[in-house]
Amino acid sequence: MEKLADLRLAIVGAGGMARVLARIFRGRISEIAIISRSPEKARRLSRMLGVSYSTMESIGEYDAVILTTPSQYLAEAVERIAPHLREGALLMDISSVKLGVVEKVLSLIPSGVDYLSIHPLFGPAARKLAGNRVILIPVRGSSRIETIKMIFEDAGLRVVFSTPEKHDEIMAYVQVAHHLSYLALALTLYGAGPDILEDYATRSLRKTMSMLKMLHGNLRVIREIAESNRYAGRAAEALKTSIDELARGGDDVWRRVEEALRILPAKAT
Repeated sequence: MEKLADLRLAIVGAGGMARVLARIFRGRISEIAIISRSPEKARRLSRMLGVSYSTMESIGEYDAVILTTPSQYLAEAVERIAPHLREGALLMDISSVKLGVVEKVLSLIPSGVDYLSIHPLFGPAARKLAGNRVILIPVRGSSRIETIKMIFEDAGLRVVFSTPEKHDEIMAYVQVAHHLSYLALALTLYGAGPDILEDYATRSLRKTMSMLKMLHGNLRVIREIAESNRYAGRAAEALKTSIDELARGGDDVWRRVEEALRILPAKAT
């Protein structure tokens, strides 16, 4: 793989998203270092990925830093690394909700540090990266944005630029309403009695159960997103309206359902 940029990157965290991001940047830039509050986890991951290992105190040596910290701990992580960020460095986070987060991060970092908030629309379980989307939200500075975009695109990702407001408003529908629709089904089935599934689960419902298993493994994050996205209530009301319309039935709603099922799948490819 040809190196695309002379860039030294520190990835803070040693979890699943740190692994994914290291895979994306590995071989495309000069150096990647894994940094974690748990030195042993950082060393283990760096050995597994064939990248460097570093410490919080050495963050000033890097051109760019990506925080893979969960949103609820992001401010704490920024406070910890802020004194070590050098002038002209680029800070990135991967928070799923932007409003309220980007403002807090911006208030904590030195004025000479650029800030790009990103949101990979895939998780560590993604079998392949190509074809997935990543949202880029320039908050302050632009010197390395094109470089980051080029690297993501070289990895086969589709890059979309947005703002904190637009990102959260759209994600309330495609993320919050999406999750709530499955969780509402889970509550409905559970309320009817889980034993009914032993003899009456259809083939399509058994497929749905695999999605419910995945949601169960990510329930903490799902709840955090639902409770922190300022547009979640609007999306939830729209979802409830759609359910009420379907329950009432009639030609109009079923015509719109047919149209939605015809158009939506092609838009999400």
